[in-house]
Amino acid sequence: MKIQLPDTFDLTHAERYSLTIAIHEQQYAFALHDPSDSSVSFYYALPNSSESKAFADFQDFFFENEFLTLPFKQVSLINYTAVFTCVPSLIFEEKDKETYMQFLFSEIKGKILSHPLPSQELTILHEIPEDVYAFFQRSFVQAQIVHHTAPLLNYFQQKEPVTDCNRLIAYRKNKGLDILCFSPEKLLLVNHFDCSDEQDAVYYILFLWKQLKFNPRNDYAIMAGETEAWPAIETILSKYLQQVTRIDLSEETLFNAFEIY
Repeated sequence: MKIQLPDTFDLTHAERYSLTIAIHEQQYAFALHDPSDSSVSFYYALPNSSESKAFADFQDFFFENEFLTLPFKQVSLINYTAVFTCVPSLIFEEKDKETYMQFLFSEIKGKILSHPLPSQELTILHEIPEDVYAFFQRSFVQAQIVHHTAPLLNYFQQKEPVTDCNRLIAYRKNKGLDILCFSPEKLLLVNHFDCSDEQDAVYYILFLWKQLKFNPRNDYAIMAGETEAWPAIETILSKYLQQVTRIDLSEETLFNAFEIY
């Protein structure tokens, strides 16, 4: 499938633009934007597919759209996977990354990658299929592959000011739920849950809220991402929590705000 970019892009000066590609087991997407001009932006998501077909569909799309190979200012590859963990950077050693993951997960099928989050003093470890990794290494030599929670952490660290209250951020994408929990001083927790319905989402949010001993009157629950299910979830949560808000945070907005660490 060959696509046409908007006329606002001058691809003879590809070095002006940043390219972000989402690597998801059922859907690939990309965003191209000019970091110096927020009005110059384009987002495209391939149709949803099966896990076995999504990568093949993206490869076909890549070879049919030559502009993806241009020398952009920055190329970011966002790996959506539930197989990940965070390790304090102070104690992390690259040679130990497989040991960390094998301790937490019974079966590791792909390649283990790591990247630092300096603002949180953490290193994220995450798994990516070997064939997917090999393709992107060949196709984008200078790109860094980061876990999908990195743009979320980056956004809420920089775009949403720190308050004197605790915050729980819940972000929906497809059938997944990412939850980030912050105290006024630091990140407390980041986790991903398989989440197919509203009841599951409410359960995970309230379970972590209780575990972290957040205050139901003063602390904030912030919901973002895919919006279809949020009204029902917000209605249920509002029975237990007084500070429940929704923000408009699309995947495109996250990608355009994201900078490589």
